[in-house]
Amino acid sequence: MLVYGLLLPFSLAIAAAAGWYVVTGENPLDLLAGLSMDARIVEPMPPRPGPEKPESSLIQPQTPKAAAAANAPAADVKLPAAPSETPAVALPQAPAAPIEAKAPAVPGEAKMPTAPSEAAGAPPVTPPVAPIAPAPEASHGKPAEEKPPAITAVSDAAAPALTTPTMPPGGDSLPPPSFGQLPAREDLKPLSPGPLPELLRRTGKASLPVMAEGKEARTAYARPFLDEKKRPRLAVIVTGLGLSNDATQAAISKLPPEVTLSFSPYAGNLAALVKKAREAGHEVMLDLPLEPTNFPMRDAGPDSILVHHAASEALEHLEAVLGKADSYVGLAAHLRSPVTASENWVTILQALKGRGLMFVGDGLVGVPANAMPAAASVTLVADDVPFRAAIDVGLSKLAAAALRDGTALAYLSARPVSFERLLAWVASLPQQNLVLAPASAVVKTEEK
Repeated sequence: MLVYGLLLPFSLAIAAAAGWYVVTGENPLDLLAGLSMDARIVEPMPPRPGPEKPESSLIQPQTPKAAAAANAPAADVKLPAAPSETPAVALPQAPAAPIEAKAPAVPGEAKMPTAPSEAAGAPPVTPPVAPIAPAPEASHGKPAEEKPPAITAVSDAAAPALTTPTMPPGGDSLPPPSFGQLPAREDLKPLSPGPLPELLRRTGKASLPVMAEGKEARTAYARPFLDEKKRPRLAVIVTGLGLSNDATQAAISKLPPEVTLSFSPYAGNLAALVKKAREAGHEVMLDLPLEPTNFPMRDAGPDSILVHHAASEALEHLEAVLGKADSYVGLAAHLRSPVTASENWVTILQALKGRGLMFVGDGLVGVPANAMPAAASVTLVADDVPFRAAIDVGLSKLAAAALRDGTALAYLSARPVSFERLLAWVASLPQQNLVLAPASAVVKTEEK
């Protein structure tokens, strides 16, 4: 009786709930919430990002206006003015259509001004953009070797939306491309041969870079760069190369020579890959593996520098990475590592400076001037969210940062879709008065 008294009512309740869901499509719990008069939040389905036709996606440059339309609703973004700039006049906003609900804000993300609603009948307004001056360069007690390039006025075209879209439930509307679909380049010319014997010194089992005869590896192996127009500079570093043969060959032969290639110290036949990349005109860096935030669940490999390492052990791991190859300009570090807050971090940077290498990554705030190598902070990871619309927004943010600061630098992963969107974006840079530069052309240096 006890079993029938409990099992039968429970089974009837489950059958009734299932029948209600089949007939009405409503969850019985939602019905109870409605009857109890609980507050409910209704969020609209996010728009489906990306183009609708395949022929408008593969390697097609997007103008700022087209990028804004693809990521509707677009938001007019006003870049922050430099201290010496005259404040821009705020434009009156047309009343927006009633909003049914507001999605929760993403922590740490700046709120963007909402564009006027087309449903309200407001005419489109393009705000005037004043010339933007470069932000003052951080000083470490000595004047900078090179001033940031002067920045000209921004184009009158509508600014793209800079809010990263969330991943749609079905993913991209188009299948991902392959490396084979990317066009091969015919403008790749070799850099000067390397390595230079005077910039290497045999130490233990490997040859390590040193400064000699007034020469440094960061300049001797850099890709030459000159922009007479003094446009804002953008640098892109493709990291993690050498672990996938298809990705590495595509990066070397199909990306613009101004793109800097950074190889994993764990890559097989690393010296040959570095030589091949330089023969295609790319300047080369090495990835610096640092302890990740979720260590030990994720391990950066046997040569990684960990927080608990003593200073001598950290330098030993650093030299193990430096001895993997030659003819590189510096190191590109893993981001958001706790090592950058450890007591050994200044010692590591000082060792790179003493060997004439440049550094790209984070953890550069508060470093003494006598320990600071030629360095640049990573502005963003362009394909942190790896689908087309999000990568386009990331690259638009990079362009906005370059127009604001004079220089900007991004990491990019070796994925076919990342290469596809990068090639389309690079084709649109002349229209935005921007220039793609190697990483060595955007680092900040200190005079000796």
